[in-house]
Amino acid sequence: MSLDERSLELSPFPRSMIFAWLPAARARIDILFAIGLGGVIWQLPAAPPMDESGVHFLATLAVAVVFWVRESFDEYVVGLMLLFSWVVLGVVPSSVALSGFAKSSWFFVIAALGLGAAVNQTGLLSRVASQILKRVPLSFYRTHVFLILISGLLSTPLLPTGKARTVIGIPIGQAISYASGFAQRSNGSAALTLAALVGFSQLSFMFLTGGEFCLIGWNLLPGTVKSEFGWTAWFVAALPAGVFTLLFVYIAIQLFFPLGSEEKNRIANVTTVKMNESSPLSRAEWIALITLTLTITGWLSMPIHGIDEAWIALAALLAFHVTGVISKETFVGKLDWGLILFFGIVSSMAAVTSHLKVDRWFIEQIGPALSYYAFGPLAFLTVVVALVNIARIFIRKAAVVTFFIITMVPIAQSLGVHPGALLLTVVIASESFFLSYQDGPYQIAYSSTNGQAFSHAQARKLLLAKSFATLLAIAVSVPYWRMLGLIRG
Repeated sequence: MSLDERSLELSPFPRSMIFAWLPAARARIDILFAIGLGGVIWQLPAAPPMDESGVHFLATLAVAVVFWVRESFDEYVVGLMLLFSWVVLGVVPSSVALSGFAKSSWFFVIAALGLGAAVNQTGLLSRVASQILKRVPLSFYRTHVFLILISGLLSTPLLPTGKARTVIGIPIGQAISYASGFAQRSNGSAALTLAALVGFSQLSFMFLTGGEFCLIGWNLLPGTVKSEFGWTAWFVAALPAGVFTLLFVYIAIQLFFPLGSEEKNRIANVTTVKMNESSPLSRAEWIALITLTLTITGWLSMPIHGIDEAWIALAALLAFHVTGVISKETFVGKLDWGLILFFGIVSSMAAVTSHLKVDRWFIEQIGPALSYYAFGPLAFLTVVVALVNIARIFIRKAAVVTFFIITMVPIAQSLGVHPGALLLTVVIASESFFLSYQDGPYQIAYSSTNGQAFSHAQARKLLLAKSFATLLAIAVSVPYWRMLGLIRG
C-alpha cells in the first residue's frame, strides 16, 4: 500500500464523505454561477454617483437574486448572507447594515405575526366564518359563494399569513360542498373551494397586515412615507381595487362554474349547512375578540391619538401574553423567526442603497428609458404590473416586492407616483399567478383536498380572470389615487 493510499485510509474525512456533505449538483452549479456573476460585477468600475462600495453592494445583490430565483436557499438564509457580506466585506458600516432592526416597523412585524398566531390558536376566525355561512340555506348557492369571499376578506387583516388563512377557509368551503352533495371536481365543488382560496388568501393586498409581503414592502418605504401611509391610509387606498377584484371574481365564478340541473335539484332539498354545533365563546375567544376590536379601532383612530401602529399592535400582543391566550411555546414555535429576520434585513436594504447612492445611480440609468415608455402614471403602473408578472414566474412574492420597491420608488416619485401607490400596484400584481408552483396557498388548497375539490384546469380559468381583474383594478384605482393625492400630473 502506497503512502498516499495509507494516508487516505487513515484520514477521518475521506473524499467521498467530503463530497457527500456538498450540496446536490444543481445547487453546486447555482452557487458557482452566483459567485462567478458576483465576482465579475465586483470588479466593474464605479459609476457616479456611486463609489466602489456601491458596486460591491450590487455584486452581493446579484448573488442574492440568483439564489432567490433558483430557490437555492431559504429567503432568510440569503438575507443573512447579504448581511454578512455587507459587514465583513466592508460594504457599509454595521450600524447601516443593521438599521432595519432598530425601526418600529420591525417590531410591528413581530407583533402582527404574533397576533395572527394567537387568533389562529383560539379558533375565533373559523367560528365566525362558519357561523355566518351556516345560517344561509344551501339553496342560496350564489350567496354562499359571496359569503365565503367576504368571510375570507374579513379574516385577512387579523391573520397576516395567506397559508394559515387557507387552512381555515378550505375546510369551510369543503363542508358546504359536502352538505350540498356536490360531486368531486363538479362546478359546485370547484366554485366553493376556489372562492375560499381567493377570499382567504388572494385579497391580502387590501390590508397592510394582510400578508408578509405587504409588511416587507411597507418596511422598505422611506420613513416619512411610512408615517403617512399606515394601516388606515393603506386600506383607504386599496379599497376600490379590492372591491372591484372581489366582485369581478364573484361574477367570474358564476360564469365559469354554473350549476347543472341535477346539482340545483339536489341543493333545493337541503336547508342549511350541517356543521358542528357551536359552543359558547371561550375565555380565549372573548379576549381575542375584544383585543382585536380595540387594536383595529386604535389603528383607525391613529390620526387622533398619534400612537404608531407598531406600538398599538405590540400592546395587543402583550395583552395576549399577559392573559395567557398565547403561550411562550406558541410564540416561539408558531412564529416564523426566519421570516422575521428577513424582514429586518430587507428593511435595512433601503438604508444601504441610500447610503451608497445606489438608488440615485439606478434612476439615472433606467429612469429615462422607463419615462419614455411610461408617458403617464397609468402607463408606468401598467409596465410595473407586466414586469412583476414576469418576475413572479421565477421569484417568490416577498423577493419580488423587495426588488421592485428598492429599485422603483425613486423612479415612481420622479413620475409623480407616490411610493404607496407603487407599493399597492406591486403587491396587487404579485397576487396574480398562473402556475401551481407559484403560490403556497394554492398548493395547500389543492393538496389538502387531494386534488378532488377542483382541477388545475378549472382553477386556471379563474386565475386568468383574476389576473385580468388585477390590471383593471389598478386602472380603476388611478383616478381615485389621483383624488387622494397619491398621483400627481
